[in-house]
Amino acid sequence: MTDLNKLTTPLFLKDSEIRKIIELIFFSYREFTSGPDAILEKIKFGRAHHRIIYFVGKKEKITIRDLLSILKITKQSLSRVLNQLVKEEYIIVSSGIDRRTKTLTLTKKGLDLEEELSNMQIDKIKSIIKNVNESEVSGFKNILYSMIGEKTKIIFNKLNK
Repeated sequence: MTDLNKLTTPLFLKDSEIRKIIELIFFSYREFTSGPDAILEKIKFGRAHHRIIYFVGKKEKITIRDLLSILKITKQSLSRVLNQLVKEEYIIVSSGIDRRTKTLTLTKKGLDLEEELSNMQIDKIKSIIKNVNESEVSGFKNILYSMIGEKTKIIFNKLNK
């Protein structure tokens, strides 16, 4: 196994050590999404569907505008995937405060899919963090949080009030 201790030197990381971190992020994300990807593939959905279902489930009656802000995608990209999710009865689109504002809500079918996908990822994380201490988990979360930009931190904090 690769010596991961070389990755923890906090000062003056060599480019080769930073490349190992890049690879760890790539491979861990691939493993993290592999289970949900297999479920989504069976119903002819992809990661864009997963992201939309996740955040619509996260924030009840989320507006299309807020979802676009979270996902940082174009209206056209969202529209294509959202129309499929609505057509296949995973999401309901309603009028918001005024007729111009559209809100999104998961149907029972959407809630079930979101729960199945999220539980798979929650179980994966639980199986890993049971072998580490609280300060290691906090350090990991701090690194991830530090990687996101200031505008994204505002969105993250708003979602996790």
